[in-house]
Amino acid sequence: MAVVDINDLASVGQINDKPAYMLPPEAWTLVENMRYYEDGVTVLDGWTQVFGTPGVAPHFAMPLKTSAQTYWMYTSLTKAYVFDGTTHTNITRQTAGVDVNYTASNTQDWNGVVFGGIPILNNGADVPQYWPSPISIATKLTALSAWPSTMRAAILRAFGSYLVAFNVTDAGTNYPHLVQWSNPASPGSLPTSWAYSDPTTEGGRKDLPDTNSGFIKEALPLQSSMYIYKEKSIWKMTYIGGTFIFSFDVFLDNTGILGPRCVCYDATGQQHIVVTQDDIIIHNGNTARSILTDKQRITLFNSMNKVTAETSFIFLNKAKDEVWFCYPEAAQSQPSRALIWNYKKGIGACSFASGITFRNAVLGDIEGATDELWSTGTDTWEDDTGPWSVLFKQKIVLCSPANTKFYQLDSGTTRDGVAFSPTLQREDLGVTGRTRKGEIINDFKTEKMVDAIWPKVDGAPIRVRVGFREYVKGPLTWQDYNTFNPLVDNWVNAIVNEDLPGSGRAFSVEFSAATAAAWRIDGYGINVEVISSY
Repeated sequence: MAVVDINDLASVGQINDKPAYMLPPEAWTLVENMRYYEDGVTVLDGWTQVFGTPGVAPHFAMPLKTSAQTYWMYTSLTKAYVFDGTTHTNITRQTAGVDVNYTASNTQDWNGVVFGGIPILNNGADVPQYWPSPISIATKLTALSAWPSTMRAAILRAFGSYLVAFNVTDAGTNYPHLVQWSNPASPGSLPTSWAYSDPTTEGGRKDLPDTNSGFIKEALPLQSSMYIYKEKSIWKMTYIGGTFIFSFDVFLDNTGILGPRCVCYDATGQQHIVVTQDDIIIHNGNTARSILTDKQRITLFNSMNKVTAETSFIFLNKAKDEVWFCYPEAAQSQPSRALIWNYKKGIGACSFASGITFRNAVLGDIEGATDELWSTGTDTWEDDTGPWSVLFKQKIVLCSPANTKFYQLDSGTTRDGVAFSPTLQREDLGVTGRTRKGEIINDFKTEKMVDAIWPKVDGAPIRVRVGFREYVKGPLTWQDYNTFNPLVDNWVNAIVNEDLPGSGRAFSVEFSAATAAAWRIDGYGINVEVISSY
């Protein structure tokens, strides 16, 4: 009989590219609705409604911070609104006092940029819209000045003093490989020209020649270059001045992007994290590497609905050291599940979240009463400089057009009142003890029994169960659940719980809960008894 402690539960993460019986004991085979935190694993926080009731179903949102306050501009497929912290106001373009609706077809059509302090919204179907100065909720959006009336762009980005349009439609003809840039603008102003053949301006255009690499789907600046993402290639656009203004070079060939919104910055802002057609990579403009193991890559893309994959999106959750990739599962038309990568834990440190009900995410300031406790806060007195009753902090705001709501990520223990179930599983352990040097002894030849578990859990009660398997890939038989309350229990054992004992050549453990009340696990001890040699 041996009691074996397994700790450092966040050191390896979930691994699915190797058979479970070949994994180190700290590894997991399922991390669902959980996240890695320091050296343990904790339940994901939920999301709660913010900003009251929107004026329209929000598909896209963009914060605008002025010296006085933060505005949240947002759009449905046809309208534009703004929230000033108190009131939701319609700022849709108008003619003779009547709204002229926008004609976006999908959530992913919308994109936007704040250029020299001027907010601009774009959807590829309408002339880009800007919010004229002075910023006021009484002011409506209007067509971007100097923009050619017959031109449309799938993506609009700022690059230094230039505005750049990608995947351009001109006079009804689509040029999906075309990049067009404006004349440079003075600080705080909009470009005065988009002419591309006028020698008196610096405006221009460039058709990327690799037509077999698919259309331009996205673009995002990084350091001193703009990276242009096609379906099967990545281009680098760099300012050089002179006659050509910009140079264009292929950064990666045969590697592109899954769809719009499938690239984001890392925590340093010095790298891009990109969802490709069959992987998730991180690059700094010089080198690129995958963040997934082989099996994770296969599992992720096999579970994705390829038809609606372009609804996917990725975003950085810096406060939790995470990147979230939200995607539609098979038979789903909108994102329904998220892969969550803890970048501080390294390659493969991924967990998953089910029940995704939002279609967009954006970082911005939220003013309101804080739910942070003194016991859980990590900020120093220097960091928290605002009033005690109010926090001015950047939070992830989620857009849920299906529910006509905004949510704040990592708030509360439910998802807008809906409970969810966190689960940790590790299959096929063969642990029988440790050597004198502390190394784990794995022995899959012996029949073994587990009759006690000591979960190192803090927080709400959880469920614990053990399963057993006799043969590689044979049936896994789970015992019944046992409740463990860290406030009153020290262990789960056979004396109290008659269903705990069982035997097999490999055993599995699961820690879970029917609801997502907060709990954290840092390790566990298992009492293993070898009951036969073969």
